[in-house]
Amino acid sequence: MTSSDIGRAIFGVPLVLTKGEATAIRRDLDRLWTQCYSEPSGDLEADLDLCRRFFDPLARGGTLRDRLAELSAAPREVIQAGYVEPLVTDVGGGVLLVGVEARVLLWLLDTKDLDDGHIFLSPAEVAAMERMALDKYRAWSTARLNQVVALRSGRAAEVMQAVSVGLVIALLINRSDAPERAIPKMSKETPAGKQVNEAIYAGAERFAAVVVPKRSERSAEERRLKGGYGLSEASRRLAHRLVTIKRPGGEDLIHIAQISRPEVVRFLGLDLARRAGLTSNVLETAFDELIRAFRAEAGELAHRSMIFERAADTRRLKSDLMAAFDEARAGTLTSHT
Repeated sequence: MTSSDIGRAIFGVPLVLTKGEATAIRRDLDRLWTQCYSEPSGDLEADLDLCRRFFDPLARGGTLRDRLAELSAAPREVIQAGYVEPLVTDVGGGVLLVGVEARVLLWLLDTKDLDDGHIFLSPAEVAAMERMALDKYRAWSTARLNQVVALRSGRAAEVMQAVSVGLVIALLINRSDAPERAIPKMSKETPAGKQVNEAIYAGAERFAAVVVPKRSERSAEERRLKGGYGLSEASRRLAHRLVTIKRPGGEDLIHIAQISRPEVVRFLGLDLARRAGLTSNVLETAFDELIRAFRAEAGELAHRSMIFERAADTRRLKSDLMAAFDEARAGTLTSHT
């Protein structure tokens, strides 16, 4: 500690503290921590994660208001101590909220020997506290971004819903990979929309039934191209690779981006390979069942000029998907975002 450090502070706390000052700060922060989180401070990492209850940037306003309303006012002497942000946040009504900064300061004070008379917070220790707080806030602020990236790159914790995979395969089988072969997102409320939705979903449902025999069935209302879960899930996963063409005054159109077709097949193969119980034989059977169901309903699309399947292309698609699945299982296939 140099003379230039005298008067400097971290989180509003001086870098040089007397034994009495350090003891009071530790006592006050411990009391506030218990008030805010209903338990004494413990493991540092676990406690920092608890702070997300109030400091998560993705938390809803209503949820935060409810949580803050549950907190009781701080002791008068703690309020009079005059702690400031970011160490302590005054949320009104005498309630003082502590979080990441308070917890890392407690951690540092717990490493100090108060019998020395004075406590010195070194530049290295200050940097460590600031880095700890920054890392935690960055992790929270990028959580949604990381979630989206994981979904679109095939690294999400959960695999893609089987019916959504089947839906994408059905689009590929139909060669709906260009605007002129796009499928309209028609409402099931109309007779034409009901026919189009059932024709597209028939193969997807059969595929899912083979891949996940004991899966729970979604309601019939979910099996629709306009606002249905299957297509929404596919859009979240495939992102820019599943294109929606907006048409003012008419139904929107969907198709796989032609340039992304090989990438989509790799993505599906990688995702399917993450299903531990799925074998190549079962996947092959599921694909064949999808084709049969799709072709059985193809008449409903044919008279609307929406059928574009070619048997040779379908055979090639099956071969490419099986190859991607086998390569992923062998660990030689990677996804691309």
